[in-house]
Amino acid sequence: MQPVRITAGDGAGELFDFLRKELVESCTDRDLFIINREEENGLIAVEYTEKGKHTGNKTFIEHLAQVLADYLISAYDGMLLNRIAKKNYGYLKPDERREIIHIAQKKIRDNSQNLIDTVLRIRRKNLVTRKLADFLNQSNHIILEGFVMFRMQEYVKELEEIMDWAVRQYLIEKEYQEFIKLLTCFVQMQKPKFRCVHIIAEKDSGFSVYDENMERIPDQCLNELAGGNTDGTLKEEDLLISFLISAAPRQIIMHNVSDIKNKELVDTIMQVFSGRVTAFND
Repeated sequence: MQPVRITAGDGAGELFDFLRKELVESCTDRDLFIINREEENGLIAVEYTEKGKHTGNKTFIEHLAQVLADYLISAYDGMLLNRIAKKNYGYLKPDERREIIHIAQKKIRDNSQNLIDTVLRIRRKNLVTRKLADFLNQSNHIILEGFVMFRMQEYVKELEEIMDWAVRQYLIEKEYQEFIKLLTCFVQMQKPKFRCVHIIAEKDSGFSVYDENMERIPDQCLNELAGGNTDGTLKEEDLLISFLISAAPRQIIMHNVSDIKNKELVDTIMQVFSGRVTAFND
């Protein structure tokens, strides 16, 4: 059986180490594959010895295709995303494009994803694996950069969709941070109406509000500052934010923070009232 010759250019050293780790060091039968590297031209030869349990050229090609797919995805994603960013989002500033690429890479590589994201990640790898196997069944010499450029169009389309998502996430976060800045400036201009307020998260997702002496703040005061009918308890998160912004307390002490399901609410309060908030899980 002829060895598969892989031209990896400047990445030959990195690929050689990756192949040795995946095909030799992690394999129970270390004599199953022989990997050699030609230093001068960045060429790597992978040979199947037929001494192990694998049978036939087809199994060897499928196994090698899976390993090469892992390498290509990790080694070339950054280059492909950067190319997509310049092509589709050239109107953005370089630092904005870098941030969007970072968001996209985080989504691609995050292993703690939901079921749909996990299925899509497996699908992307299978796209690359199938293309590699089809190619290697026809040729025993592959030039990785050329393969990425001309044989991975379907995979690139998948990356373009991820980049579209990353741009939307970036713009949403940018608008959110601008909104936080506006709220922060407004709070700093407000005259504090309370020295300290205690916020206690209730089991029903509502919030009880007390003053510095741990006396419940009167309904009339809550209604005026929150801009709604509170009935002694702030039932909605936006009413809590409205109350705090209007009251502009010098200090905010939050209790039972672990009972607050919406962690973004806590983050928002922390950012808008930076330096004023103390949180407890009591």
